[in-house]
Amino acid sequence: MHSISRSMMMKKVLLIALGLALVGCAEKKPLTPEEKWHGYCVSVGNAARSITLDRQNGIEQKQATEHAGKIEDETTRKFIFEIIENVYAIPADQLKSDPEALREKLKQEYTDKCLATPHDKLPNYKLF
Repeated sequence: MHSISRSMMMKKVLLIALGLALVGCAEKKPLTPEEKWHGYCVSVGNAARSITLDRQNGIEQKQATEHAGKIEDETTRKFIFEIIENVYAIPADQLKSDPEALREKLKQEYTDKCLATPHDKLPNYKLF
């Protein structure tokens, strides 16, 4: 008797899990312009974090600048060049004292700066 109730319980759990999976796959509502801008700004913050990590791992500013030069969207290019300029101006000892905290700090700073930036359209960009 005990094994039957366990089997039924497993079936119920499986059905609940399946139901939740289907709900998760349901069509999502379109994002508002504000939600899209927020997503873009999170991406800019992620770029700041990545650029900082690259610098901490020995990538030269010239390489970072050359790579950034391939960005076609003007708004994104401005953010990225500003990030590169600021990250490469940080003294080397600051890069090493608490590397993870520095990356997270810059990520948040640039996300916030982007969110505070006036805009009239969403830039054409790829996620960072």
